[in-house]
Amino acid sequence: MTSTRLESPQPVAARLRSAWGLAAGGAVLLAAAPLVGVVGGSAPPAFTSWPLLAALALLPVVVSGVLMTRGRPLVAAAVLAAVAAFAPGRLLSDLQIGLDALAVSRPELLRPRSLDPLDPSAGLWLLIAGHLLTLAAGVLAANRSVGDEADASDKLIRVVLVSAFAAISLLGTPFTSTDVLLLAHGPWDLPLIGLAGGLLVAAAAPLAAALSASSTEPDTRRGGLIGVALAIIAVAAPPLVAGLAADGLGVTWGPIAALVAAALLLLEHPDRTVRAEQDEKAELTLPGTARMHAVAGVFGVLAGAATVVGALVPQLTVTAGLTAPENYAAKLLLPAGVAVAVLGAWLLARGVAAAVRPTFLVSLAALPLTAAAALDTVLAATQIAVVQPGPGIWAMAGGLVLAAVAGVCGAVAGAVEREDTEPEPRGETPVPVLATAFGAGLLAVGAFALPAVKAADLVAPGLFTNFQVASWGLLIGLLAVLAAVALAVNSRPPRAAALLSGAAVVVVVRLLELPLTGARAADASAGPGTWLAAATVVVLLIGAALRAAEGSKGRSA
Repeated sequence: MTSTRLESPQPVAARLRSAWGLAAGGAVLLAAAPLVGVVGGSAPPAFTSWPLLAALALLPVVVSGVLMTRGRPLVAAAVLAAVAAFAPGRLLSDLQIGLDALAVSRPELLRPRSLDPLDPSAGLWLLIAGHLLTLAAGVLAANRSVGDEADASDKLIRVVLVSAFAAISLLGTPFTSTDVLLLAHGPWDLPLIGLAGGLLVAAAAPLAAALSASSTEPDTRRGGLIGVALAIIAVAAPPLVAGLAADGLGVTWGPIAALVAAALLLLEHPDRTVRAEQDEKAELTLPGTARMHAVAGVFGVLAGAATVVGALVPQLTVTAGLTAPENYAAKLLLPAGVAVAVLGAWLLARGVAAAVRPTFLVSLAALPLTAAAALDTVLAATQIAVVQPGPGIWAMAGGLVLAAVAGVCGAVAGAVEREDTEPEPRGETPVPVLATAFGAGLLAVGAFALPAVKAADLVAPGLFTNFQVASWGLLIGLLAVLAAVALAVNSRPPRAAALLSGAAVVVVVRLLELPLTGARAADASAGPGTWLAAATVVVLLIGAALRAAEGSKGRSA
């Protein structure tokens, strides 16, 4: 059993009061922003939105304050921490207003009446400051829970499925519009900062819900789910009300589905137990390793399956009578999804789950690597009015959300395993192992930074030139490989071999770019990235074999 000492109650209470004060200040700023106005000129909200926005901003603080006064500090802290998980995404979404107000779809804050540029005003900076204070409050309130229950993951799958459904709903079109000056843009239709904000908000729902539901403390589970539900309501309610109240706007399924998911989270109760009063020696217990492996495996299989669906169904649709352009980059989703699904299935086998987990966690980077390239094509194609995102893009997005949840569960399983395992003395890392690690890292930089496909009429996205949405995927893939190589140098041989194998999976997906997407350009040939990727795979597999042999020698000694 892993454990930690409960901190002195006075500093903890002081931190919670400070966190509540920061959250209250942030809520006041968020409530005041619509009254002040977020842009200058003639672009008022599409309806009288400030009472709704003020209520949504203040509600988590009021709930947390009531819980504090009723002697439920852990529930109160968890509410603040969960709401704060949504703050980074909401901050970026609001920041997009300052960068290009005409590109956003925020009728609760502004409704353009002309194509004249809209300059940000004081209300926007109140929103930014409010989100920063909310985030700071969450940091202070987080990680304060203790408990004595041995198992807190019984309802984890149900909770994360509901919150993942909410995340997918938040990625849809928020409303319909017949107003040519107020376009109904979902996150996928926004510029990069708005897109990043929308994705972070969507990802926060299952991640915060998973962390809350996996807590061993019932109060933390309850408060976390309340906070996630309130944050989802704060994001989904304004576009729904706008669709009902504003002229020229209509309702879509996304906000309604998200609110239904939030209601289900509010109705989710932790198991009722008779709990003794906590003292300084209360212990923190984490969910069992085997159970977390199983949960990570289930979500890994679902993430891989959703990604495969994203590769097989259309990613682009057009009006009747026209042929949709082919998204060649989406073909890479197939090997990435299959690899993640297979490794996720291995996590369900107790005998090998611990050995496979490092490979699985690193391989998850193959999903954003391929999804970013597919999304880049979709964003470029949808600049044409008759082209719209197809069902494949939504399946791909669902796969990313599920992969994030699987990664969190796998990381928790690893943390539990490390706490339960006695540390082993490490000897010197053999020189051949160091050499392969250095070589693999160096080659990987070139494999991801240089183009994999070369053609006269093709300018591929890169890390140092032509940085596009696809470049973020390349960056994630490279960082995952470099992190795996660095960790492998300092890890026990079996774990090191698994890490290097996971890195090889990611690089193999990069290596497949030429055979799977080469048809997008005439006379395409292998670029330097392809050759370096092949060399990287060879060196990684050599390194994995060396570490595996080292582990076998150690066991037989």
